Amino acid sequence: MPSPPLLEVKDLYVQFPTPRGVVDAVTGVSFTVAPGETVAIVGESGSGKSVSSLAVMGLLGTGRISSGSVLLRGEELVGTDPERLRELRGTEMAMIFQNPMTSLDPLFTVGDQIIEAIRAHRRVSRREARARALELLREVGLPDPERRIRSYPHELSGGQQQRVMIAIALACEPALLIADEPTTALDVTVEAQILDLLRRMQRDHGTALLLITHDMAVVAEMADRVVVMYAGQVVEQGPVREVLRSPYNPYTRALIDSIPMPTTPRNRPMPAISGSVPTPAQLPPGCRFHPRCPSAQRRCGREVPPLLEVGVGRASRCWLHETTGASPAAVGGEVRRAG
Repeated sequence: MPSPPLLEVKDLYVQFPTPRGVVDAVTGVSFTVAPGETVAIVGESGSGKSVSSLAVMGLLGTGRISSGSVLLRGEELVGTDPERLRELRGTEMAMIFQNPMTSLDPLFTVGDQIIEAIRAHRRVSRREARARALELLREVGLPDPERRIRSYPHELSGGQQQRVMIAIALACEPALLIADEPTTALDVTVEAQILDLLRRMQRDHGTALLLITHDMAVVAEMADRVVVMYAGQVVEQGPVREVLRSPYNPYTRALIDSIPMPTTPRNRPMPAISGSVPTPAQLPPGCRFHPRCPSAQRRCGREVPPLLEVGVGRASRCWLHETTGASPAAVGGEVRRAG
């Protein structure tokens, strides 16, 4: 019998106020994360990835969860007392944000910020917390931790700042780590180091990882399962190898086609998805991807396709499944079959 999920998000709707009224930034999102598993949420900017993760953490600011459920170890987080959420953040779940420079306090040393995170959830002396902070800085590979513990954020490189953020997130050994575009502001070499660090931390601590990214190459390298989002909805999900090898949804196919390949001729233009993701206030009727979809049919502009089970552990939101018999998506005229 499979173990229950660590995190279960069910039919989540998130609203934000705007000058034109309230809009739904996330609509009907559902996914799970098992203990020790890596699940990636992928999509272009504006797809609702970060909003979904902030909803899990209870950090929506002016936004609110209008309906749905977020269960962590079976405990309902929607409507939970703010004090209880503060207890859970750090001990049971933690988050790494995409820009460490805006997340770290410039007025305090990195040591003080790690110590604060530890003492907020653990009854330890400042000396004990400092020893733990040094241990964490060594663990995340920050050079010369005895000196760096006294450094201010501006004295560190972007990669070093992100290592500090990882140390803070892991300070109280949470069961779930949410990483929101953790390598966006880093160069390729440092990005690889941070991804390797996240893998090692996950392996050593048994932490589940919810990875938010727009980079399908990172998804292929890091994830066990992938959730593809577009315009606030889940459009496909499943085991990462199956989804990347044989996507059902035209949007997923387009994201995969946009990955640069070493074999691509230099004189060939990079594949790109025409247009842009619609804002929550200007969603098109029917399928939200249909204005940009090369396989759109008349029905796609009128009716919203449901998220259908299209295989073991797989689901996709597309009217093409009715014409293809739920075989891998006919995208741009090409039928791609599993295996």
